[in-house]
Amino acid sequence: MKIEMQNQKISTDIAVQTGLRKKLNIGTNPLTGLVIAILTTTFFVITNIVPSGSFITFIGLCVVAWLAAENGGNDVSKGVSSLVASGYASALTAIIYGVVMTVIGGVCSFFLASKLVGLFTAGLMNSEYQLTGVMALAMALGATLWVALATKFSLPVSTTHAIIGAVVLVACISQGVSSVLWGNLGSKFVLPLLLSPVLGLCIAWFLNLFVDKIKINPQVGKGIAWISSGLICFVRSVNDTPKIVAIALLVSVLNGSSEQGSTLPFSFFILVTVAMSLGSLIKGLPVTELLAKKVTKLDENSSLSAVLTTTSLVMASSQFGLPASTTHVSTSSIIGAGLKNGREAMNFGVIREIILSWVVTLPGAGIIAMVFYYILKLIL
Repeated sequence: MKIEMQNQKISTDIAVQTGLRKKLNIGTNPLTGLVIAILTTTFFVITNIVPSGSFITFIGLCVVAWLAAENGGNDVSKGVSSLVASGYASALTAIIYGVVMTVIGGVCSFFLASKLVGLFTAGLMNSEYQLTGVMALAMALGATLWVALATKFSLPVSTTHAIIGAVVLVACISQGVSSVLWGNLGSKFVLPLLLSPVLGLCIAWFLNLFVDKIKINPQVGKGIAWISSGLICFVRSVNDTPKIVAIALLVSVLNGSSEQGSTLPFSFFILVTVAMSLGSLIKGLPVTELLAKKVTKLDENSSLSAVLTTTSLVMASSQFGLPASTTHVSTSSIIGAGLKNGREAMNFGVIREIILSWVVTLPGAGIIAMVFYYILKLIL
């Protein structure tokens, strides 16, 4: 009797501790990303790696670092989830591997994809209209809080979409619809972002049929999967770091002098890379588990097809300076690779939630940015 009571007490304690861990889950808590951002930005400012001319500029850079941390937590899964799904690695091992490749990609993005910075700083708004500090900070807050909210619910959303939604809606309400370069928005942003999930799904499906017909040595397949997953994390970082750096440049307007026309500050790339990597390490598990275990089941060949598809499409988009969404490509590739197992192998409930989160990201981030724009106008 005494042993049974002790076992019952232990079970109760475990249940209570599990409940507390869920409530305080640092992987989904948006405040985790904020703490990462404040500590990272403070270190960079104190050491004068990143100059901050005023307190409001420091706040703006903290928001940008927060966006980078939430991006890391939400997006590292896009590269490593296939490794976890196929059983090649545990979630923790895969995330650490993804973090290493994220650091390398973030640093290399300064040399390989800096033209994406210009696309996001000058490719969305008409240069005849003046950007203000309030606008820049509202845009950063809109994109950041939307990605943080999505990570809270373990939904893989596009940081690119969030940034575009925030920039476009704030520009429209503050400067009018003519301030937005609608032609650029359609050809350089919307079209690549719409095509990327369709291409990801179709290519992964066809590639999976091909891979199934050829016999690949299991160890060779495992090696290819590891290399491809690493490349996804590398290219994802190369693709996303300049977009967030672009927001940092916009926020620099708060310092009273725009950096948009000068040489790109390498320190901004380092700040974003560090915050993104810490976010990947600390907040990357929930979305990784969702994509690896809850969308569909992948065998070794399906996993290989998914990572090869994602790698090729994201690398191609970065090469041509197109803001394709790694989220859309990776998720649709996983779905496409899993289609060979039939409808019963697909978790359409989770897939519907993911697609819905994609659809509402543009207006969602834009509305949050709009609210903060009006709030900031009243207090600044």
